[in-house]
Amino acid sequence: MVMSVGMRSALGRARNWWSAMKVKVQRFWSDGGPGSNCFWWQDVLLLLVGIQTDLTSKWSAERLVRYFVNCLSTYHVTMILIQTIYALKHQREDVYAVVIGITKAAAFLVSTLKLLLIKLYQKPIENLRHYITNGNITSGDECRDKLELRKFNEKFRVLIFCILGLTVIDIVFLSIPNPATEMVFRLPSHLQPTNPYISFAFRLFFISLLPLDFVPKFFCCMATIGTLLMGMRTNFKMLSHRYGSILNQPFVIDGTDWRRMDRELKETLAQHVEFWRHLKVLKNLVGRSFFLVHFFSVLSIGALCYVCHGFGVNFLAFVIIATMAMFMLEYYLFCHFVDSLQDVADCIGDHIFEICALMPYSKTNHSQYQGFKTDLMIAWINTRHGLSMNCVGLFDISTFAFLRILNIAYTVLTFLIQLSQLETSA
Repeated sequence: MVMSVGMRSALGRARNWWSAMKVKVQRFWSDGGPGSNCFWWQDVLLLLVGIQTDLTSKWSAERLVRYFVNCLSTYHVTMILIQTIYALKHQREDVYAVVIGITKAAAFLVSTLKLLLIKLYQKPIENLRHYITNGNITSGDECRDKLELRKFNEKFRVLIFCILGLTVIDIVFLSIPNPATEMVFRLPSHLQPTNPYISFAFRLFFISLLPLDFVPKFFCCMATIGTLLMGMRTNFKMLSHRYGSILNQPFVIDGTDWRRMDRELKETLAQHVEFWRHLKVLKNLVGRSFFLVHFFSVLSIGALCYVCHGFGVNFLAFVIIATMAMFMLEYYLFCHFVDSLQDVADCIGDHIFEICALMPYSKTNHSQYQGFKTDLMIAWINTRHGLSMNCVGLFDISTFAFLRILNIAYTVLTFLIQLSQLETSA
């Protein structure tokens, strides 16, 4: 009897705990919960790379996570530098060792520079996030606006989940003992740990947990800026719909209500000017971050293909191929996000042109008519030609740039293969 009462009590506590957990999970993923907000997940990703935000600063474990991540990063950078210096000094004749060492060092250097860029622009990024979500731009259709924002949230939650998923997959594969993995991350012989416990700790914190430090750090810049670009595109689509809705208003066609026309156009143009002001800040951030992406892609994609070519089929080759695919995807997504803004700009340009063509002339409202036409034409010119983004003045960012980087990667791969053949023949 005592046992049955105890079991019933334990089962009752378990049911209560399970019910409470279900409520918490449902609230977390509900429309008003944090799990539905891509910016919340973006803050989680930034915390994993050691960057504090207004949201995460309120979490109780935030400081502990940041300290752990920063210590782990310092440890990884130290080990990578030791390996790279040793390869350049004592393994110059081994092309694979030199290429691997330089690629690892360059990857950590570029990822660190990306973090510094995010920290430098942290306040403008916060302002852009607030601008995207606070409803400054409306299309006039509240349901449509909510639908666009929901699509934007869902799309970028998937992107951030992919980054976190790649982190977990890389941790699993690097945790499996493999000769190729040991060769890539092996310390110089005089620094090799001999104690089995120290050797286990070294493998755990350096090799197994390396993706936890590197993958979020490397891709947090793309996730942050990509979210801002697509959030701005969502607002741009709302603005496009607002221009389109003006065309369906009878006062545009017959010119019967100039006061309402004045109000509608002034509000729309004011939203357009505000959008342009925020986009100018984002263009500067995109250009600088894309320079780092381009620089590393030129160096790494062809080099990683060369390394896989030499390793053959094994677990490490799979991890390298997956990481290389993510490098290429990062480059392509930057180009795609920028191009997608131009698609909406073309639509807005067409709407503005139609409004100018349909707007009736009125002698009594001549000055307003001229003012509307002038403002609309300026908006049309800026929209058509002012959206291009460039890589710190080197070239325009577009999908054509992605095709060029593939050609460069093939050239690098060919050069390294020829170089290794020369070393072998010599």
